[in-house]
Amino acid sequence: MHNRRAVFRDNPDPNNPEVFEKIMAVIHQLAQEGVPLELVSDETSEMTQLNQIMWQSVDESLQTELTIVHDLHDEICYATIKSKQSWISKRARELFHETMDCYTINELIELCQKRFFDARLLIALGLLGRKPDADMIKTIAAALDHDLPKARYCAARAAAITQWSAFVPDLEMMLKMETDPSAREIAEHALEVCSRSKL
Repeated sequence: MHNRRAVFRDNPDPNNPEVFEKIMAVIHQLAQEGVPLELVSDETSEMTQLNQIMWQSVDESLQTELTIVHDLHDEICYATIKSKQSWISKRARELFHETMDCYTINELIELCQKRFFDARLLIALGLLGRKPDADMIKTIAAALDHDLPKARYCAARAAAITQWSAFVPDLEMMLKMETDPSAREIAEHALEVCSRSKL
């Protein structure tokens, strides 16, 4: 399966009519291009604090799934597109970039390397990582040793999302000195998933 993400700037609420209309414009365009999708679920979990709206391809042979995720805990909203066909996931991502205000990897790396930045941008960066990238690894790893617990939490969360084994030494180092309970908990989880990874 081919998996791509688009991370929306300013954490929009997908249930806001204007935002939802833009999402539907992408779905309509995909249908025009031969990939009709149908809504299969719209759920909010109190436990995970995620609002997820999912569409699947009407044509089962395309094996395409588009999910809008609004993470209410980490205050981030993004689209995940999984498809058997690489052109579909790539095209959906392009359409989101044309229709919505989305982050790019280079922009996020630049923002996260500034002295003062919104720590949630680290999570956005992690969400956009598809394969290990030296600049992304360097940026996220540096934030694992940040002065602010929120930045360390977000960096560990980003590492967990990527599941890249390159973060293992930095996460081990972080855990030797971490005193913040939330940052420690997510760092332990990140170390576990990154240690199992082949990437």
